[in-house]
Amino acid sequence: MLINLSPINFQYNKNIQKPHTVKPNPEPLTYDTVSFGAMKKKEFEGIDLAVVQKFKAPIEKFNSNIDLQNWAKEKAEAITEKNFDGRCKETKIQRKAILKEWSDYIFNENDAYKSTTALLILNAITKDLEPDNDNIPPVLNKGILADCIYEIDKNTKSDSKYQFDLNKMYQNNLRAFYMDDTETNTGETATKWIVIPSKNNDPENFEANVEKLKALSYKTWCTKSNNAEPYLAEGDFHVYLENGKPKLGVRFVGDKIQEIQGEKNNSRIPLDYFDVIQNHISENKLELTDNAKDEIKSAKTARKEIKEIKKDLKEAIKNNDVKTIYKYFGINAKEDKDGYLTISEYKQPSKDYSFEDLGIDENKLFEKIKSINGNAYFGGSEITNLGNLEFIGGNADFLYSNVTDLGNLKSIGRDAYFVASKITDLGNLKSIGRNADFSYSEITDLGNLESIGGLPTSVIQR
Repeated sequence: MLINLSPINFQYNKNIQKPHTVKPNPEPLTYDTVSFGAMKKKEFEGIDLAVVQKFKAPIEKFNSNIDLQNWAKEKAEAITEKNFDGRCKETKIQRKAILKEWSDYIFNENDAYKSTTALLILNAITKDLEPDNDNIPPVLNKGILADCIYEIDKNTKSDSKYQFDLNKMYQNNLRAFYMDDTETNTGETATKWIVIPSKNNDPENFEANVEKLKALSYKTWCTKSNNAEPYLAEGDFHVYLENGKPKLGVRFVGDKIQEIQGEKNNSRIPLDYFDVIQNHISENKLELTDNAKDEIKSAKTARKEIKEIKKDLKEAIKNNDVKTIYKYFGINAKEDKDGYLTISEYKQPSKDYSFEDLGIDENKLFEKIKSINGNAYFGGSEITNLGNLEFIGGNADFLYSNVTDLGNLKSIGRDAYFVASKITDLGNLKSIGRNADFSYSEITDLGNLESIGGLPTSVIQR
């Protein structure tokens, strides 16, 4: 049994000498340091004012701008010391590497950025990094960052209604830059394929292309960070954008497609975009490896089956007739006198498609389940709360599931896998029949759990 308790922090070396860098502002930022007594908002402007307003800085305690800078420095350093663990090991590694690059640049390499600027930047790029998600910070592009900071500094005035979201502004400008979106210059409206050449096909621009792939990758793709370089070393990468958002990633090895991924990064072609990828392959006469051929074949079969299932279960889906739906997929369901169900097992209808793909509201499908006699596999499920479920007789697997709340679950009969799950609290769970794996989970204590494999948790913890 493993419990992951070690935080991942990113640090910077305060003693590294700062090299001279080109300042992003056309004129040096200056501020008055000769002031006495409580300060007022009208005494601040630009980035300083933006920070005062956004973070509700206690300016009534400040005697000068230096006090604001010192306060902002403490806040910024606190962000660098936070635990930015994610759902899985890969997320932690990527976050640590990217955030270190940002913090090194902000604190050690660019002497144009004051502490208020550092606070604004670090808060923006880390605000969506939570233990229960796999979001990755954006890649660092120094020129685009400087443009964003200049824009905010120029437009933030005490008498202005100017509003900004630095994270969104930076991400949009980053996409526009790498998409060469000259028509809109926002990166939000483009719907097109982007071809990023491999090291072999564009050796002179390899590093820039690696950054481009990172910037245009969806947040769940490993190309968002450390796998961008090795993948581009093997072959080209194609990204399909819809309204500026990445929907498909196509990885090549040599001159053949090796794999096709969607937003869920689950080794399945998203069926809503099957025609898009088919047209792209046909129009460009692209070749496929055996693995890619298998993905295409599975998607074709899934589309055909889904069409038939939707026809067969049309009324049951419409009326949320859960017993009929379960029976259709070979799952036995018995109803007790109170209307609650005991089912034989729980899993998605196929490895190639989910209940969601069939248009079934899975949370409604699950809400009356009280017991599962066999195994329960929640990977790929849209269920977030186990609700009335009290008993799982077999294995319970939460690997990469969306479950955040175990609801009334009290007992798991065999093995429990919480690996890289979103669950942080075991809630009412009292017993696990055999083994329990908490690797890369955010569960830090066993809560009300009394036994694992027949042994009291008090003995196990000792």
